[in-house]
Amino acid sequence: MKKIFAALTLLFSVFSAQALDLTGLQNSHDPGTITKDGDTYFHFTTGSNGVWFSTSTDLVNWGTTTGNVYSTTVYPSWIPSTFPNWTKGSFWAPDVIKMNGYFYLYYSVTDTFGYANSAIGVARSVSLKNPSWTDLGIVVQSSGGPISTDINAIDPALFRDHDGKVYMTYGSFNGGIGVAEINQSTGKLATNVTKLMGGNGLDMEGAYITRNKGYYYLFVNRGNCCTTPLSNTTYYMEVYRSTSVTGPYTGGNAYNGTNTVMPNTDTVAPNHKGPGHVGVLKKDGCNYVSTHYVDTNDGNAKLQIMKMTYDANDWPQITRNFTSITSCGGISDGQYVITSNLSGKAVTVAGASTANGAMVQQLGNTGAQYQKWYLVGHGDGYYSLINSNSLLSMDDYNNSTTAGTNIAQWSYWAGNGQQWSFASPTSGWYTIKNRLSGFVLDVQAKSTADYAQIIQYTANGGTNQLWSLTPQ
Repeated sequence: MKKIFAALTLLFSVFSAQALDLTGLQNSHDPGTITKDGDTYFHFTTGSNGVWFSTSTDLVNWGTTTGNVYSTTVYPSWIPSTFPNWTKGSFWAPDVIKMNGYFYLYYSVTDTFGYANSAIGVARSVSLKNPSWTDLGIVVQSSGGPISTDINAIDPALFRDHDGKVYMTYGSFNGGIGVAEINQSTGKLATNVTKLMGGNGLDMEGAYITRNKGYYYLFVNRGNCCTTPLSNTTYYMEVYRSTSVTGPYTGGNAYNGTNTVMPNTDTVAPNHKGPGHVGVLKKDGCNYVSTHYVDTNDGNAKLQIMKMTYDANDWPQITRNFTSITSCGGISDGQYVITSNLSGKAVTVAGASTANGAMVQQLGNTGAQYQKWYLVGHGDGYYSLINSNSLLSMDDYNNSTTAGTNIAQWSYWAGNGQQWSFASPTSGWYTIKNRLSGFVLDVQAKSTADYAQIIQYTANGGTNQLWSLTPQ
């Protein structure tokens, strides 16, 4: 018996050593998607004195900077006037996304716990490192009792699709889980809400959508997050998938015939209980998942970072079995300025046009949105390049397979002429290859002048075919 115990202890120690162990201030409950501003990662989470946040420069050591957006005395005036029973300073389950030159912070407030009298608000700031928040008011509001047909306006989660559109999922036990497109200029809803699943009191909340290859994946929390004590939490995580962002979502992954992707208790680290609120950070070709867990050793909710891969049937698998943040051989999703090695000028949409067919040129960087591009990974080594101003896609014009063809922008339709891969023959510089033609981005006639056309051409290793990616 002692030998068996010793063997189990050794096995547990080996598995524990293979986990990414966070350090610093790890407190977290319903964390938002980890977001980067410059050299700093931001982790926003539920707070009783505003929307609490902490920062890290390496995703491992947290707490180098902490603070709150809003407080028990400073908050938007619409909240107490709409919800007279709101507990001042209580902001739930925030999430952040960058669009339109701002970081948009979505948060939820509620009048009475367990009821659907709730709202999701939004504020924005140009910077997270040096913030100046402007509150933009209510995005969506709900009402009703414990069992309501309204989708409870809590737990917002934001997601940029491969076509550049942004969607928000939200909801809880009452009316279920919903999704709607977001207007990237206003931060408010651009479409009506589509109900995805749940409702009638079903224990389902904390939803999050991500996309990989041809599937959208909907993560949802099941069980109860907020027991007394927290260590009694029954939270666990399920995942469903669809070929459309608005569903229908179905189950059937390989976890014993159920949809469970993260169980209530971690099988390797039993003190990790009740995982909650998935957010996916796409970094260097890897998928890192942020969630909270309850540490049964001290009863506190803490941040954890997991790694997500996809199995042979394209179902996600989430694990703690990794020890460091490393590159998976790809580019991080995000917003970039793309700069020519030859000219030092930025890839730009001519005339800041928002029209289909507008040419892509080079121009000295002014910091304008039409000189910035969202890179959105497809999960197969290819990326969309979506202009931040027009929200149109970088496009192999007319699906040409001829060297010298102009590059333009066009409404996204998911064709191979709008998909791009990156290689780095020289440190810090990339070639950008079109999936359809096999040609790379090139500055026409090796020009260093403003307004020179960007074309596709046979790769030759010239500086006119090398580009830097500067995160914004």
